[in-house]
Amino acid sequence: MPDSKDALRQFLRENALFSTLADEDLPEIADVLMPVEIPAGEVLFEEGEDVDGLFLVERGKLTGSNQEGNIQRTYQRWDITGLSTGNYSKLRQETVKALSTSKGWFFSNADIHQLSLNRPAFKETLLVLANSQEMVRTMTMPWLGSGEKVSLVARKHPIFLLFAIIPPLGVFGLSLLVLNFWIKISSLAAMIGMVLSFIFCALWLVWNINNWANDFYLITSKRMVWVERVSGFYDSRQEAPLGTLISVGTRTTQLGAFLGYSDVIVRTYIGDIRFERVAHAKAIGKLIENYWAKSKHVDLELDAKEIRKALRAKFGKAPEDISSKELEDEYGISNELPQAEMGFFEWLFSDFLKVRHEIGGAITYRKHWFVLLRKEILALVGVVASAVFMISVITRNITGINYGMALTLAVFLLVVSGAVMIYQYADWRNDIFQLTPNQVVDLDRKPFGRESRRAAPLENILSIEYERRGIFPMLFNFGTVYITVGNTQLTFNEVYQPSIVQQDIFARMGKHAEEKEIRQTTQERERIAQWFKVFQEEYSNITSSEDVTSPLNPPSI
Repeated sequence: MPDSKDALRQFLRENALFSTLADEDLPEIADVLMPVEIPAGEVLFEEGEDVDGLFLVERGKLTGSNQEGNIQRTYQRWDITGLSTGNYSKLRQETVKALSTSKGWFFSNADIHQLSLNRPAFKETLLVLANSQEMVRTMTMPWLGSGEKVSLVARKHPIFLLFAIIPPLGVFGLSLLVLNFWIKISSLAAMIGMVLSFIFCALWLVWNINNWANDFYLITSKRMVWVERVSGFYDSRQEAPLGTLISVGTRTTQLGAFLGYSDVIVRTYIGDIRFERVAHAKAIGKLIENYWAKSKHVDLELDAKEIRKALRAKFGKAPEDISSKELEDEYGISNELPQAEMGFFEWLFSDFLKVRHEIGGAITYRKHWFVLLRKEILALVGVVASAVFMISVITRNITGINYGMALTLAVFLLVVSGAVMIYQYADWRNDIFQLTPNQVVDLDRKPFGRESRRAAPLENILSIEYERRGIFPMLFNFGTVYITVGNTQLTFNEVYQPSIVQQDIFARMGKHAEEKEIRQTTQERERIAQWFKVFQEEYSNITSSEDVTSPLNPPSI
């Protein structure tokens, strides 16, 4: 835990829960917090216990698990565990256990209540974070990367759920009034009408509620995401890495101010991502700024230990026996697809109908089979028709036409149709999208024709989004992935499972950025160590040549 009150206040200033408070409010909070130390393996609290307060994790690593013992979430520096509000159960929703020796601060319910009375902005932030944690427990997001944590989730204001509910209920009520007059004419017809009206309006109601719930915004430890789904018709996910963020603002209309909703506008290098019509917009804006700042944070204490290791190695001394992974727990290429020599038909059918395959670290995507079927349908009809015609000629079911001429025509049509089928398959097969360890590639090759290749480095990608629009894309799960690079855009068109493609690209971006950062950090440490080594050598040469005793001591590591 921090060594002084100033360090504690700095820790609180960086914590999302207090992002809306002024600096002069922090001493008051620091005075009521109680330090907590949790040895590795010890349980902080168990599911079902009464909620008596929350915990601010300052150092270490804890895990939250359900009754079955499945780990659902990890908690590290700046994370908050035990969040709860009056909107939800007053019992603990998970069991939290220390994975490593951890330290933090306990904030009691009484002190939280007192601060909420005096600081409405704090109460609003607490509500947003508690709602986010509750929603995360009920949502499935398989597209999240390994180690990626959801920090904030927000939906449109509940008033828009009400607006979505009113039309089907109104139509059902109106239909009851109309059918009430039919009972005198035909009671059976009126009853059938009521049943059909109820089924239609009930499905409409569920559809509207589902659409409201499926339209949400979230901030993770790595990116900002806007997910929008219209059940059965549309599916889109727009996202941008936190590093592309420029500024955060809010915009409110007169109606929004009256009903309590606003737009949060997140400006990035390529445009705006809007958290539209959300409640508690100011608190959400402050939280986004807080997470953005933390994404750029460098743990100086961790970096100092790594520099010490590099210096000890440079001077020939044994490095400290501690790994970066342990420190993190405590503190919180080939660009072308390998080609083998093979014949034409072996090449043509080597990955027959595969829409995704991985070779040598490069992932290759193709358009969905539905697209291939759409291209092949006329040729397939031609093959079937030619085969039927040929069989009819051979079996003498067609008369009145020269046998040899008819058979030649049938063979010719069959060969042409078959050739068209092979051409269309080769064209579909050659239109590929590739994800390598360093870049994304859009490659389009026409059989016996032109070749077009567009590529972009992973580090130049500013945003990734996808959409599935229409009945067939929703039914067969294919769509288009849009990759924005500077002022241009690469498109992976009609690929199978576009959300998975988007996830693959984002995961490669994260891995590539981490590897690049590690290389740069290692080079910087090596330069620092080399400076100290050269200094020591030059210092030794100067002192030995002048034959003087200096009061300075050579640097000691």
